[in-house]
Amino acid sequence: MKLFKKLGLLLLATALVYAQEARITMSVEQADIRTVLRAFAEVGKVNIITTPSVTQKVSFNIKDVPWRLALKSLLDAYGLAMIESEGVITIMTQQEFGQLKTAADLDLKVMKVRYADARKVAEVLKSQLSPRGDIKIDETSNALIVTDLRVNLYKVEELLSQIDKPYPQVLITGRIVEVDYNESRKLGTEIRGMIFGNPALEAATYDVPQHSVPMAENPSYLTVHYLGSKALKVQAAIDALEGQSKANTISEPKIMVLDNEKASIYSKIRVPVTSRDMAGNTIVQFEETGVLLEVTPHIIPDGKVVMNIKTETGDLTGYSATGQPITSKRGAETKVTVADGETVMIGGVIIEKDKRAKQGLPLILRVPVLRYLFGRDQVDKGKSEILIFLTPNIVKE
Repeated sequence: MKLFKKLGLLLLATALVYAQEARITMSVEQADIRTVLRAFAEVGKVNIITTPSVTQKVSFNIKDVPWRLALKSLLDAYGLAMIESEGVITIMTQQEFGQLKTAADLDLKVMKVRYADARKVAEVLKSQLSPRGDIKIDETSNALIVTDLRVNLYKVEELLSQIDKPYPQVLITGRIVEVDYNESRKLGTEIRGMIFGNPALEAATYDVPQHSVPMAENPSYLTVHYLGSKALKVQAAIDALEGQSKANTISEPKIMVLDNEKASIYSKIRVPVTSRDMAGNTIVQFEETGVLLEVTPHIIPDGKVVMNIKTETGDLTGYSATGQPITSKRGAETKVTVADGETVMIGGVIIEKDKRAKQGLPLILRVPVLRYLFGRDQVDKGKSEILIFLTPNIVKE
């Protein structure tokens, strides 16, 4: 009699548990089980993951059933099993479940990877496993399903906590300026010291050896100057030259980049190029020129940033005999170390180009046909220098 009372109480408790759960209604035909399980996870407000072996199609029809009871019925019908640990339900085949039961001394734990790539982390964590241990990856939730001796699970968790951290980031603020070459040589004594290494300011400027690698047929070689407290004065001088139309700021990029990742900044100009097809029709195409800047920052322990810098410049250097624009590319690369928040100036990229203009009587030049018959071309050689200002700021957590 007591046995029947206990059994009755157990059934009543089970019924009460199911009565309190969310209920589910679903009708599917040959649906992907992983899609179906996502619906169960939403209704039950739980995390459900599957092993790679769970891939079958399922068909079933349920109406207003407690979600957990419906899930168990579905798994039983298709020969599947589940293990629940710390709020995460893992669905697996009966064979996989049997292997876990056979290895009674092995534990299973689902470990969430918050910041890193779970696949890359798994390769590192495998070194902590015993020969019987295993790591499976759930790419959907970026989680690891780890099976091993309990003592090894502790080791895996400890190592995971050390490597799964937010990646440090660097905010790079830049300014790319084209300055008239002659005017750059006429800058005041203090600014010339920054750009050309004037001995009077030797204590305030630090020129590093050039590490330049030609990237194109017209190579340039970079010079690097650490501006320190003189950064504002240098940029003020550039602003003054802009007011005189002797300098032009091409772009002022600001970009956030992960440590050891490449940031690319391209300030482009589109130049029209005309040609003719077989029928004699005029075709207009556009050639892109400009400045390409690639920066890869690396944060080092003393609060400084090592930057690998690669530049490539393209420009319209002149025109061919048929009047087609001629473009050229040149570039170089270097590596610099700069303190957090300090500005480095990179120069040495010289651009030479022809400035072409028509000369003749004003009235004739206004008529398109007469302009080309009676006007004459005047070509002036132009020379300018590209100056790049970069300021890295380490983003604090």
